[in-house]
Amino acid sequence: MDRVTDSLAFNRRGIIGLLLLLPISAVLSFSKPLIVEDSFLDLAMDGLAWILFYIYVTFRLWATLYVGGRKNIELQTEGPYSITRNPLYLGSLCFALSMACFLKSVSLLLTILLIWIFYSKGVINAEEEYLARKFPEIFNRYRQETPRLLPIPSRYRNGSSIKVDLNALKFEAKRLWAAGLLPISAELLMHLRMAPWWPHWFWLP
Repeated sequence: MDRVTDSLAFNRRGIIGLLLLLPISAVLSFSKPLIVEDSFLDLAMDGLAWILFYIYVTFRLWATLYVGGRKNIELQTEGPYSITRNPLYLGSLCFALSMACFLKSVSLLLTILLIWIFYSKGVINAEEEYLARKFPEIFNRYRQETPRLLPIPSRYRNGSSIKVDLNALKFEAKRLWAAGLLPISAELLMHLRMAPWWPHWFWLP
């Protein structure tokens, strides 16, 4: 097996990212919020958070339909993969950004961006180098034609049919059900943080 995909850090990248966010999330829980509850800015941030969350759900399910069970086995270049090379990572980034918006935290946003630099320079670069070695001619052309992350809808192309891995889709659906609990938890936490009786031990923007 290739040294990249066989790496424990690579295979557990999602868990590692979550563990990196836990300390600041714990401190944030006992920090006084900067935004007043039910203010215009509070509602606007919630609206943006839900938009980012739905983008996350869309790209995770859409990409899984095309690549589920076949990632690193065959190169997928249609559907969501025709408008961005990394729709799964784009979805995950939107999910993390939605949490920063739900919690109205600049500190969490900056932490997420720092972690994303690690993902971009480490994980995504390593994975694309692996794909370039495995599919040298196809991937190099694909890399030149398709943006790395931010999608370009005008480049969308699709075949008449796709082969769907139902087990991979079922696994992703379970992941999304679990992820759906986090916005609810974030909204509850924000409500508690804004209560006058809630302990505010830190100041963290």
